[in-house]
Amino acid sequence: MTNLKRLFLLLGVGFLFVRSAFPQAGDAGGTGLAFLKVGVGARASAMGEAYTALSSDATATYWNPAGLILLSGGQVAFAHTEWLEDVSNDFLAIAFPLLGGSVGFSVYSNNVDGIERRVIPSEQPLGTIDANDIAAGISYGRSLSERLAAGVTVKYLYEKIFTASVAGYAFDFGVRFKPLDNPLIVAAVVQNLGSMGTLAKASIDLPTTVRVGASYRFPIEQLGGALLLAADGVKVADNNLRGNFGLELSVRNHLAFRFGYQAGFDEKSVAGGFGLNFSRYYLDYGYAPFDSNLGDTHRFSFGLDL
Repeated sequence: MTNLKRLFLLLGVGFLFVRSAFPQAGDAGGTGLAFLKVGVGARASAMGEAYTALSSDATATYWNPAGLILLSGGQVAFAHTEWLEDVSNDFLAIAFPLLGGSVGFSVYSNNVDGIERRVIPSEQPLGTIDANDIAAGISYGRSLSERLAAGVTVKYLYEKIFTASVAGYAFDFGVRFKPLDNPLIVAAVVQNLGSMGTLAKASIDLPTTVRVGASYRFPIEQLGGALLLAADGVKVADNNLRGNFGLELSVRNHLAFRFGYQAGFDEKSVAGGFGLNFSRYYLDYGYAPFDSNLGDTHRFSFGLDL
């Protein structure tokens, strides 16, 4: 089977999954577990989350498990995000070559503190409660040929608000393709195909997401680095198609400056940040401002090659 036939077959299978999943989410008029829509990692954030074709480290367990095949050894990644309105999330992943490909384990948690609790309309709340979400996943990526790779992630999902809780599962399927003898990479991933139980007698639909992206790297010998361009088209079950765009300028492979733009959002658009690379250690920062006095988000990531 040729590379293109393999690619079209994998994309076709993913399309069938998406067609079956999207109507269910659309019928409900919205989706739950919104934290699954929030990308992980400061590098991805600073590049406008145009990361489907770029993910090549342990964070590929979130973005595109096919990217895990680029790991030459073990790696640990940790990311922390200070989100809006006292919302924070943390991501931890470890990945390493195994079983003819690469295997990754990840945990993604989201926490909302200080939610006011009321049972009737009143000026003063009875107290405050917390909401917690967790996604724990196992990922596997494998090369199908010199140009084509595929990956899958299986996730256990859990949500708790006050004393009510619910659990479920989800799958991600991704592909990564190098069509030409140049640095162009194209990739696609279908995320959050699965099911959740009911929470307080209310059904929860997952935010099924399709991402299609491309990246291209231009070497710059004078800087000892490169200019990296990336673009994604993103369709979430309960949202319109959106576009993410990012660029990264690296210097001596130790310092990187990043800029991103997201089209289709009402309250955010631009992002930026930087990254530092010291031998086996990676430190990244991403910043994204929001309109309407919602505040700003700050993301910090740390990576370690084992």
